[in-house]
Amino acid sequence: MSHAGADSTAFRLTGGELTEWLAGLLREGKRVIAPVEEAGLRLFRPVTSPEQICLAPGKTRLSPKDSLFPKNEKLFSYAVRGDEVTLETPPAEDREQVLFGTRPCDVAGLLRLDTVFLKGAPDEQYAARRSRTAIVSLACESAEPECFCTAVGGGPAAEEGSDVQVLAAGELWLVRPLTAKGEALTAALRGRTAPSQEEWAQARAGIERAEASLRQNPVAREWAAVLEANFDLPLWEAVGQRCVGCSICNFVCPSCSCFDVHDGGNAFCGERCRSWDSCTFATFTRHGSGHNPRPTQPSRYRQRVLHKFAYYPQSNAGEFMCVGCGRCVRHCPVGLSIYESVNQIVSAAREQS
Repeated sequence: MSHAGADSTAFRLTGGELTEWLAGLLREGKRVIAPVEEAGLRLFRPVTSPEQICLAPGKTRLSPKDSLFPKNEKLFSYAVRGDEVTLETPPAEDREQVLFGTRPCDVAGLLRLDTVFLKGAPDEQYAARRSRTAIVSLACESAEPECFCTAVGGGPAAEEGSDVQVLAAGELWLVRPLTAKGEALTAALRGRTAPSQEEWAQARAGIERAEASLRQNPVAREWAAVLEANFDLPLWEAVGQRCVGCSICNFVCPSCSCFDVHDGGNAFCGERCRSWDSCTFATFTRHGSGHNPRPTQPSRYRQRVLHKFAYYPQSNAGEFMCVGCGRCVRHCPVGLSIYESVNQIVSAAREQS
């Protein structure tokens, strides 16, 4: 539901009770990953105590996607002994993990990663992490200037993908289990007081304030076909010229899934690893021959926009890959906005037709 309403299965917690619930999860041996302040930034990190968690308004600098899709990970190692070659995969982490305080846009980003890594033949390492992960989302009471989640089908209190939803109501926290996994996670809260109608109204008021500040017009689903049909529109060159290829946008994005695979070792032993990569890097599509099918920065920027707003939605029932968190807008050194780029290209295409 876009506005969380009264829910008789929800729990009303004070700050101290929320802390005790999280402490209980840690005592059970769960790995709790939550926003913390680190070197002046708010980042998702594993915590050893609930007191480390920072639930200040706004987003973290980076999304929590590396908890499921690490920046760097070993796929396997090999060893050669005579005529025998042995392969060894890293030991699987069997602890359950809880992503706590995840904003709805970041939950949406994880759902996009699910499509990439679980659809068809699942990625084994991603699937293993995903199966033992519970997601506790935190509804937004305010929106930052770069946010545009509602323009791409999301919202400050979107529930999809969350196992538990937490909403702020003044000094109180309203905790709603949404799935069977969420019910298990909140089992220790059973018997707690349910929120009153007034407390639900207070929580809804914050969500409505956040929604009211999101003034961007929706991106229409039919624009996906328009964008792809105008692949050769001259405006792509002008828009993309501003891109400097730093790829900050890809690395702060909660839904980007590009990676590179690299091998290291010698004739006797070594390992294969994968690391995040970016479609806006010049080397991303460079062939061994030196040929690059995307030889210019505008062509690479166009690929990023089309992947998010044309190719992915046309293969996934119209759902955009971009979740509107706005991190790419906020951190771009030249102020490029993917939302504005889409609007500019569609407007130019319409004027031309």
